[in-house]
Amino acid sequence: MATPHASKPVFVIDARLNVQFSNRGAQALQNDGLGGADRFTASDKEFMARLMSWLKRCGTGGWPGEARLPLSLRCGRQVAIEAVHLESIDLFVLSVDDPEIAMGRKLGEVAEACGLTPTEERMLALIVEGLDTIIAAKRLGIAPTTARTHLQRLFAKTGTARQSELVRFVATYVEEPR
Repeated sequence: MATPHASKPVFVIDARLNVQFSNRGAQALQNDGLGGADRFTASDKEFMARLMSWLKRCGTGGWPGEARLPLSLRCGRQVAIEAVHLESIDLFVLSVDDPEIAMGRKLGEVAEACGLTPTEERMLALIVEGLDTIIAAKRLGIAPTTARTHLQRLFAKTGTARQSELVRFVATYVEEPR
């Protein structure tokens, strides 16, 4: 998996799936069965069929120049491809919308902005993953009462009062410009 602070994966392809450009984030996805050095491919055959159909319809002008296509990576992770047709130069920009990486990036931003300790940041990641304090405590190797204390500190530092609010806070967090 790409690191949380990696760039958003982007491919630029032509109508024959030849890769004209791919950034580091896109190249990192090759292990997950997406992309290629010269030709764009995906291990998800249904995705490839939808993409080819969209590319052909864009070529005839009979389809909107933007699409969002769901994709299952080889590792089982679900992502979406935001596809845009650059009609004037007849190329297609495919950017990968990966909720897992986006959430990891947001966790880091929240931790820094709210002054979380490393243990609080790990606790927050487990709460966002959907674990309760008992299981989170086991994963962290701490007592359940200590996990609850960390949770209370997370609530205080983020201005939230419930685990669902805390998860929503992370998911919708927008870093303030400096």
